Amino acid sequence: MDVIKSNSVTINQSASDLFNFLMDLPNFEKLMPDNVKSFEVLDENAVIYISGLGELKLAIIHTLKPSLISMAPQNKVPFKFDIQWNIKELSSHQSEVMATINAELNMMMKLMAEKPLQDFINIQIHKLSLLLT
Repeated sequence: MDVIKSNSVTINQSASDLFNFLMDLPNFEKLMPDNVKSFEVLDENAVIYISGLGELKLAIIHTLKPSLISMAPQNKVPFKFDIQWNIKELSSHQSEVMATINAELNMMMKLMAEKPLQDFINIQIHKLSLLLT
């Protein structure tokens, strides 16, 4: 299992408020990188169309309020993975957040996908810090 971690950022919101923001799937549209051509929420899935990669349906599969949100694809993808949003409360009005992708990548996939996956979560973390700080 390959583990790809984003940068860690401090957000001026409580862990509970940040958790609630991330639990609201439509909020993820504001965090998407430029190569995401469309984003919509259908039922409990965030349906994302990524240029050059195709459609990805992500759903929240596990939570531990207010510290963890796990998301996983709900459609066929080239490799198995999940995304975890880890939230750590620093004070009643400040928290730290980091995203982690756990992926089953063979050597070829690792060479092709590791940097785009790293960029994907780093962009989301960066936009989250701009939006909520």
